[in-house]
Amino acid sequence: MSAFNFAVRPAGPASHRSRSLQERPFIGTGVAHRKAQRGHGQARSGCRRAPAAAAAEQVSPAPPQYWTAPLSTAVQADAAKVAEKPEPRFNWFDQWYPIAYVKDVPTDAPYAFTLLETPIVIWRDGAGAYRCLRDACPHRLVPLSDGRIAPNGELQCPYHGWQFKGCGTCTLMPQGGDPTAPRAAATAYQCAVRQGLVWVKLQPAPKDGSEPDTSGIQTIPELDDPDWFAFGDMFRDITYDWATLIENVVDAGHVPFTHHGSVSKRQSSSEFDDMTVLGRSTAGFTGVWPTGPRKGALGPQQTSFTGPGLMRHTIDAYDKRGFANITAVYGVPIAPGRCRAIVRQPFRFKNKLIPLAFKLTPAFMGHLGNNSVLDEDNIFLHMQEQEEVRRGMGSKPVGQVFYLPAPSDSYVSALRNWMANEAGGGPFGPMDASWLQRAGPRLSDEQLLDHYHSHTKHCSICRPALRNMRLARTAAAVVGIASAAVAAMALMLQFAGQLATGSALLPAVQSAVQQGAGLISLACSAAAVAAVSLLVWSWCAKQIPRFFTGRRPHARNRVSGEYSP
Repeated sequence: MSAFNFAVRPAGPASHRSRSLQERPFIGTGVAHRKAQRGHGQARSGCRRAPAAAAAEQVSPAPPQYWTAPLSTAVQADAAKVAEKPEPRFNWFDQWYPIAYVKDVPTDAPYAFTLLETPIVIWRDGAGAYRCLRDACPHRLVPLSDGRIAPNGELQCPYHGWQFKGCGTCTLMPQGGDPTAPRAAATAYQCAVRQGLVWVKLQPAPKDGSEPDTSGIQTIPELDDPDWFAFGDMFRDITYDWATLIENVVDAGHVPFTHHGSVSKRQSSSEFDDMTVLGRSTAGFTGVWPTGPRKGALGPQQTSFTGPGLMRHTIDAYDKRGFANITAVYGVPIAPGRCRAIVRQPFRFKNKLIPLAFKLTPAFMGHLGNNSVLDEDNIFLHMQEQEEVRRGMGSKPVGQVFYLPAPSDSYVSALRNWMANEAGGGPFGPMDASWLQRAGPRLSDEQLLDHYHSHTKHCSICRPALRNMRLARTAAAVVGIASAAVAAMALMLQFAGQLATGSALLPAVQSAVQQGAGLISLACSAAAVAAVSLLVWSWCAKQIPRFFTGRRPHARNRVSGEYSP
C-alpha cells in the first residue's frame, strides 16, 4: 500500500491495492495517531501509536534550540491553564458530522474514514440504509473496511469472515463460537442521510437497527426550497487543522489578496469598519458585514458559525441584482492538523435560465477550479500552525498570539474565544506542544498540493472524468495521426499523379488526378480533423495533471494587479 495514508483509505478487497503511475508516495501525511480517548477503544491495526516512553523518538530531527524553550514553557502554562478551566460545555463526540456525499460512497464496497481520530467504516446494507461501525473487528481488530458487503447486506470481516449487522450484532463465526456473546459485537455508531450527505455521530447506534434521533443534524434549510439549487458540491481532505479551516473561511479580509486572479481581485477589497459580531452562544456566533464584499456591490453579507463545524456566508441580492447565494463549509475534524472540507454553494436566481447554464457546466471543472482555490492558502496555513504553537496558542488568549487590530478580525476572535470558553480549545484540545507532535512534521509543497489522494481518488465525479479524459486524449492522438496521414496521402496522390500522367504503370493515380478536386477536399477535411484532434489532445494533456496536483506560483503571483484603496 502507498505510504500516503490519508483520512479516507480506499476500501474493498483488491481494487485499493493498485496504484496509478501518477500516484506518488507521501511520507508523513498519514493520520498516524489514533488516540484512545473518551472510552472509544483501541486504535485499529496499522495506526502508529508510540508508547509514552518512546514518544521522544518520534520527533526527528530535533528542533532548533531557539524555539524548544518556549515550547517547554508553553507546555507548563498549558497544563496550569487546563487545570483551572471548567469542563467544556461542548461535547465534540456528541455531535453529527457530515462524512461524505452519498454519491461518493460506493454501494458495493465499504468506505473507510477517520473522525476525531476514530477509525470508522460506512456501508449501505441490504435494506438500503447507511450504517457505521468502528473500523475494527472485535475478533482480531483488523479493519473491517478491508472486507466486503455480503449478499445479505451485512459487513464481512476480511480476516476470518465474521459478519455484522448495522447495529453491530455478529451473525456469523465460520470457525465456531457464539455470535450472540456481548464481546462478539462490533461497535456501532449512529448514521443517517440528510440532504445528500452521510452523517455520523460517535454515539451508540440503536440496538434494534432503527434510525437514531437526527434532530441535531445541521442542514441548510434553503436546499429544501425548490427555488434554490445546489451548485459546487465538493469535498477535499486538507492538511491543516479543523480550527484553521473554520478560521480561514470566516475571514473575509483575506479573499481579495490570497485569491487575487482566481475568485477575487486585490482592487475589490472592501471596507470592514461596520463588520460586527451580533451574538455569541454555546453553539457558536453570528455576525453581519453591512458593506459586504466587492466594495458593497453585492450588498450585506450575513455570517454564522454553528459548532461542530458549519460556517455559512449569505448574500441576499435577489431584489438588487437578481440572485442570492450561500457559501457553506462544513469542517470535519479528522485528527490534529487534518480535516475534511465539505463545500456547498446554493444559489437562487430570478432568471430561471441561469440555473440551466450552471447545470450544463461539467461538474469536474468546478472541482478542479475549487481545488486550485484551496491550494492558494493551503501551504501557508499548514505552516502557520507550527508558529501558533510556538507562540502559545494553547495557553494564551488569541489576542496575545495574533495581532488583531481590525474589525475584519472580529470573526476570528469570536471563533477562537468560542473554542477556548465553550469547546475545550478545539476538537483535539488546545494547540500546544503535544498537539503539534500529534499533528506530525510539516509537509513538503508537493504533499500539500496533492489533489489525487485528497480528492480525485474518492470523488465519484472526478474519478470517471479522469478516466474519460485519458481515453479522449488517446483517441485524439490516434485520430489526429490517422487524419494527418490521410491528408498527406491525398496530397501525395494528387501531386505524384500529375507528375506521372501518361505512364501506363500508374492508371489508378491517373484516375485520381482526374478527380483532383476530390483529393484536395479530402486532404483539407483530414487536416481539419487532425487540427481539432490536436486541440482536444492539448486540452486533455493540460487538464489531466490538475487531477493529481496543484501548481506554483499561484494565480496571485501570476496575474498582475495592485491594491488601490
